[in-house]
Amino acid sequence: MEIIKSYYFSGKDVGLYEHQQRSIDEIEQGRSVLVSVPTASGKSLIAYYSIIRAAKMGLKSMYICPLKALAREKYEELREIGKGLFNVVLSIGDLDAGTDIVNRFDVIVCTSEKADSLMHHNPDYFNEIAVLVIDEIHNIGDQTRGPTLEILCTTARIVNPDIQIVALSATLQNAPQIGQWLNASVVKSDFRPVPLEKFVIFRDKLLNDEFGQVDTLKMGIYELIKKILFDGGQVLLFLNTRKRAEKFASDISEQMDERMFPGDIEVISENGDRNAESINRMAKRGVAFHHAGLNSSVRTFVEENFKSGRLKVITATPTLAAGINLPARAVIIRDLTRFSDGYSSYISNMEIEQMLGRAGRPKYDTSGEAYIFCPSQGAVDKVKDFFEKGVEPVESAMGKEKIVRFNTLALISNHFCTTIDSLYSFFDSTLYTSQNGEGTLKDYVDQVISYLENYGFIKTKGQILSSEKLGTITANLYIDPETAKILVDMFEETQEDISVPRLLYNICKTPDIFTLFPNRDDYALLSDFFDEISETPEDEDDIAAGKTALMLLDWINEVPIYEIEEKFSVGAGDIESRKSSAEWISMAASRLAAEFRRELSYPLDILSLRLKEGIRDDIMALISLPGIGRVRARRLYENGFKKPSDIANATVQSIAVLRGFSKTMAENVIKSSKAAGGSTE
Repeated sequence: MEIIKSYYFSGKDVGLYEHQQRSIDEIEQGRSVLVSVPTASGKSLIAYYSIIRAAKMGLKSMYICPLKALAREKYEELREIGKGLFNVVLSIGDLDAGTDIVNRFDVIVCTSEKADSLMHHNPDYFNEIAVLVIDEIHNIGDQTRGPTLEILCTTARIVNPDIQIVALSATLQNAPQIGQWLNASVVKSDFRPVPLEKFVIFRDKLLNDEFGQVDTLKMGIYELIKKILFDGGQVLLFLNTRKRAEKFASDISEQMDERMFPGDIEVISENGDRNAESINRMAKRGVAFHHAGLNSSVRTFVEENFKSGRLKVITATPTLAAGINLPARAVIIRDLTRFSDGYSSYISNMEIEQMLGRAGRPKYDTSGEAYIFCPSQGAVDKVKDFFEKGVEPVESAMGKEKIVRFNTLALISNHFCTTIDSLYSFFDSTLYTSQNGEGTLKDYVDQVISYLENYGFIKTKGQILSSEKLGTITANLYIDPETAKILVDMFEETQEDISVPRLLYNICKTPDIFTLFPNRDDYALLSDFFDEISETPEDEDDIAAGKTALMLLDWINEVPIYEIEEKFSVGAGDIESRKSSAEWISMAASRLAAEFRRELSYPLDILSLRLKEGIRDDIMALISLPGIGRVRARRLYENGFKKPSDIANATVQSIAVLRGFSKTMAENVIKSSKAAGGSTE
């Protein structure tokens, strides 16, 4: 405890909150514990205590986070706390990496996807883990991430019944039910170190959480923001679309006095990134926007400058509220609706709670302020429902054939389940079955076994299940069996060379790629593309795959980012996420080709590298040089430096005169080229 107090309280003799003490008492008894308390109420301290306790006994721990950004934050904190006591590693990289990190480190901080990939390779690694911390356990109900987390918990408890689970959440209505499934003691509290005041804005009136009027807002939200800033606070403003977030940020920044801010914030924009340029302009007035369309460097810039206080206002889509430690004095929810599947509907109470939970900065504010804007009586009714009922219960999202298919192959491939009955037993141990009744996943399991056997992933012999070569490779690559099927079918459909556009199209047809939503205007844009690859799209999914493939084709042909953004109505972050997924699937396709169509393995490796860097194949030799990205590599190539040997024999001046190259950079790239064996002298 002294170690934690030294980190959190500078060594001062500060007492623990009641829920912290209760949780630690459970941990000391060796019991698992589920902690459900509001945001910023000291849940991390509980998790760190369990890790330190394990380390002192020579035992290992794993800390699972929902997002890479949160994992990095926890890693830095644990590295500081654990000096001289335990060694910690951050593992958020390749999903086909082995399990050796479990042997080499005392504490592993990772995302649920990374932990799941380790389990795919060898579930026995859970025997080495004494403490499993699961941050944001309510994400087990998320349609995307939830099943991965659920399978992790199920596997860990079967492999190692003695594993101590420390599950943390700020918003868990049915904590007793989840705790019972985890066999964990439940510590639940509504205590907040920074009290939260909730208000409603309706028809220019400021109402309290009992809907009594407390003030009038003549200028609405803008007036409110200025008041909060004048009082020394920061504001998070949530809106339902990227365009609205950008527009509000622009409008707010225009009303800010630039003299109030230091003006030394600078975003380095490359390739005409529209979002980076906009934020660079707004940031000088203390304002920025945040959404999934931003690339990772710009998102990091916004988050870090808000944490440091240089940015005062962030307008954001709700994704910012999920798991990122970014508190503010005040949170304003401008939009309670979301447009999806052709119509507008209210967001969940869980999402509202997640956003409001960001209000109140520990160590800075005596209270947090949460404001919900209601444009209609229907919105008022929605807020009343939220105030009265709270968040919805968390429900398992496991009940889908795709999810059962992916995990069934992994369980068979790693020999965790070798019979049909053992598969039934495994899925009967999930939260889904706990909530829906024994045997409720049996039909899915039967369908999946039939699918996997029909397409050569597994073979059955009575009750006995075993993995075929295709199944083992697919499971090790951490891809959906349907993805492997699409790729292998592509290998077999023709003995001719497969063009890059067709490779990209098939990669984008796989379920492991989150495709771009097609608009009406895209059909004309895609006509030539489908003619080129001799395909006739059958449904909207094919159109979406075609649009995504065409965008990636522009990316690897070095089309400037701002042109891709304009052409496909996307942001740099959308390009970044799709090219990263496609790079992964291209690499996986190369591994499969090595077994089933060897001559395609090398072209797919080349495609994977081109996707990673966004380059044509003629500058591949240059892109490997340190500090040389796709823009500088193209500039070198077009000025006659086509390979490292050309650079190695060049003068510093001949390269320093090129746009984007300083004298120091020219010296470094020449040195790197010579070290790479490029010199012919």
